[in-house]
Amino acid sequence: MLLSITALSHVSQAAPTLLKDYFQETWTTRNGLPHNTINSINQSADGYLWIATWEGLARFNGRQFELFGRGEVTGLPDSGIRSLSKDLATGILVTGARGGVARVSDNNWHSWPSFGVLINAAVEDKSGTLWLASEGKGIFRLLPNGERQQFTTEQGLPSNVVHSLKLDAQQQLWIGTGRGLVIIDPQALQPTFTTLAELPQVPVFVIQQQQQRMLVGTERGLFAVEDQRVALVHSKLQQLAISAIWVADDALWIGTTDSGLYKYSDLGLEHLGIAEGLPNNRILSIYQDREQSFWIGTNGGLFRLRDAPFITYTADKGLAGNYIRSVMSHSDGSVWVGSSEGVSRIKQHSIENFDLTSHSQAQSVLSLMEDPDGSIWMGTYTDGLLQWRDGKVVRSYQRSTGLLANEVRAILKAKDGSLWVGTAQGLNHITTEGITSLGTADGLPAPFVIALYQHSDQRIFIGTGAGVAIINTNGSIEQVDLSALDGAEYAFGFTFDELTNILWLTTDRGLVAYHIADGHSQIVGRNAGLPFDKLFQLVIDKQHNFWVSSNRGVLRFSRKNVMAFLQQSMPTLPYELFGESDGMQSAQANGGSMPAATLDADGRVWIATSKGVSVVHPDVLVRFSANVPPVVIEGLKADGEALAITENLTIAAGVSRVELQFAGLGFVMPQRILYRTKLVGFDSDWVRRGSNNNAEYTNLAPGQYQFKVSAAYPQGKWSEAEASITFTIKPYFWQRPIFWLLVALLVIVLVILLLRWRLTNLKQRENLLTIQVNEKTLALQLQANNLKAIDLERSELLKQLKQQAEDFEAQARLDVLTNLANRRAFDEALSQECARARRTQQPLTMVLLDIDHFKQVNDLYNHSIGDEVLKLVASKISQFCREVDTVARWGGEEFAILLPETALDDALALCERMRLAIMHIDYSVIAADLKVTISLGVAEYTQLQPHDKLLSRCDAALYKAKQNGRNRVEAAIV
Repeated sequence: MLLSITALSHVSQAAPTLLKDYFQETWTTRNGLPHNTINSINQSADGYLWIATWEGLARFNGRQFELFGRGEVTGLPDSGIRSLSKDLATGILVTGARGGVARVSDNNWHSWPSFGVLINAAVEDKSGTLWLASEGKGIFRLLPNGERQQFTTEQGLPSNVVHSLKLDAQQQLWIGTGRGLVIIDPQALQPTFTTLAELPQVPVFVIQQQQQRMLVGTERGLFAVEDQRVALVHSKLQQLAISAIWVADDALWIGTTDSGLYKYSDLGLEHLGIAEGLPNNRILSIYQDREQSFWIGTNGGLFRLRDAPFITYTADKGLAGNYIRSVMSHSDGSVWVGSSEGVSRIKQHSIENFDLTSHSQAQSVLSLMEDPDGSIWMGTYTDGLLQWRDGKVVRSYQRSTGLLANEVRAILKAKDGSLWVGTAQGLNHITTEGITSLGTADGLPAPFVIALYQHSDQRIFIGTGAGVAIINTNGSIEQVDLSALDGAEYAFGFTFDELTNILWLTTDRGLVAYHIADGHSQIVGRNAGLPFDKLFQLVIDKQHNFWVSSNRGVLRFSRKNVMAFLQQSMPTLPYELFGESDGMQSAQANGGSMPAATLDADGRVWIATSKGVSVVHPDVLVRFSANVPPVVIEGLKADGEALAITENLTIAAGVSRVELQFAGLGFVMPQRILYRTKLVGFDSDWVRRGSNNNAEYTNLAPGQYQFKVSAAYPQGKWSEAEASITFTIKPYFWQRPIFWLLVALLVIVLVILLLRWRLTNLKQRENLLTIQVNEKTLALQLQANNLKAIDLERSELLKQLKQQAEDFEAQARLDVLTNLANRRAFDEALSQECARARRTQQPLTMVLLDIDHFKQVNDLYNHSIGDEVLKLVASKISQFCREVDTVARWGGEEFAILLPETALDDALALCERMRLAIMHIDYSVIAADLKVTISLGVAEYTQLQPHDKLLSRCDAALYKAKQNGRNRVEAAIV
């Protein structure tokens, strides 16, 4: 039998998902909903999902529902909620029974006085006006200033019962009434009601827009309106009452009043009803959240359809049976599935079942193995070992032909071509010479053989119900006792990791790492923080993750982390646990036969479970983890008492325990959302809290704290938008700093008073005994002290005067701004250097430097910028000069330089380098777009001239540089 399937395409995300292949979940009053009739669904800007029921509004964070009804918080007159719609900002409009209308945004509620009638729908136009559809009183227009207007049949409505409202792209308001559809201009003071006569004059329950056309759901089918033309969307929907529509890309999700859910897309018109898992055939609302899940409001609870990490194939989708014992990846790209009712092959989007009744009436397949020639060996529960090739059984072995038992749980084709068969009564070896048997008498720990593996060194490992045995190359059998590893006994499977040279054993006490190199073993189980003991099969994917099946779901952790645990550099092993909420029909995986899990050629992991075979593509999980859930702080408790979260939250003194509750608003994998928190003022870094969504602090010191939290899916990014709250813990009076300051002052005063009393008492006694001696001694001491003080004062005064004189002398020769010599100092140096040049017959060159257009710098910017320019230029000049050179600020923006023992040509070269360096200084640090250049005049001293002649010649050269366009060096003519 060959069945076509499309669910495999979902694994690669290459094709749209069939309606029946979405993962289904249902919430009812048993899960916390106040009522099972779900009138409307919406998602607020902060990420919460809001569900409208007749017994209140439920806010869902993915884990639990928080209820809002009538009262002071909401301002609503009744708990019956009919509709939820988004406003123009970030809020949600809430309408319901007894004319209740409210807006909720960021947990803040605003309500309007009751309209006295059930409000079926609300919409806000671009002017901020609310339009309200009522059950029997027409429509209301609520202006921003609170003014109300009512429109009924008297103004042109076909009926006073209005079910739906929708603004189109042109801001025209479409109104669905009990007798057809009308359109108005909401900006008109007295709107005109335009009727679409082509539509049936029956109740219009819902209106939506899809690209350029409007979709109208009526009591008699779904219609599309475009350019005033009306057409039926699909003939099969013609006689159905359409109650809800959602447009998702090119697909239409359609709810009916009594016929369930439809999806209309490129895949055609699909249907989902009670028989396919829908809790009730009456659909009242449809909503797609930010994570692309579809939420369906029914008369029997809240229903969700979504893509899930795992896809499960069962008998309903074509498998031979649901109870899967083995799953094997074939070299041709197919996957073989052995079940309690037969064997199936999944290949190229189809399932094919094979008839084994010629050799196995029960067709219960326990184990599978691919022969090198491509044929399949099948171990059965009651009929021994079968070889399948070209659509038929070509060989079989049973107890009657030499097997120890017909229950075959493990098969191994050895490298020498022989066949090893693990049965419930021992191990058989099939060769061309016949069948031999091995049991406990031959060295096996137990006769129950459930796993076989041959290593590259030809050794064969045997997993039994009481440990592991190894058949060495010389034929001897060596037992591996696992009892020291937390009492492990059963070895359910073997997986060799070539990168680490470790043979991994899945046992009834966790994973055992058997090091091939030296034979020692390590346990990775409860000691690593794993949640349970029994592990059946390990698969290592292409991303180096370990996938391990168990009775309670599928574990995933990274090779890197498990090796870190083995090397004792990680105290526990971080893991993820996948189960039924992730797409598995049953979290109970099967083991005790091989292989119980496999990795196919495309990198998908297949798991044998008690209800079908589940498959996951690790790359798909990356897509789920890419969603970054928003995070909110939901509550704060001080010593168990809930406090309202406000902007300036103050906690009373003496509180010993502060607890904060928070939630990541992700709905695909809410139980696996990870959190990290940081209490600024207490924590020095982020604290990882796993999936725990509360944080508790005890005995916090008084003061101000800021609590921050962010969320992420496993292996996903942390939310950048952190939720935070600031709170202050008040101190007792005795904890305040002022209290301890007063205490300290009091202690000091008491000590001083005590000392003073004691000293006074001693002084009085001393005075009585030696008053005359003390008076004379005191007089002499005072005289000596006075003389000494006068002498010290005179010496200090002389030092100060000397220092001041030296300071004045230095200041008289130094320019304060640039720390260069001033003109006076330069004149002295000029006289000295000229005299030295005449005496030593060495050259002497003088340079006058002027900053070009410096006045413009002061005018365009300010004098402080000009001062900074002078300092930069002075610093750069000093960098080019030697210790023997004299650099001075000549005045204003002019500088003078004396270069002893420097000829004119050398001085000119130096000046040119200096000019270029100053021109290329980055002045943007003090003023944007500022550029500075200099002009230089150079003159060499001739010994026949007085030094003032050198100065005038240098000044003439500077004048020449300015006359010739500035930003240049000119030499004086001799």
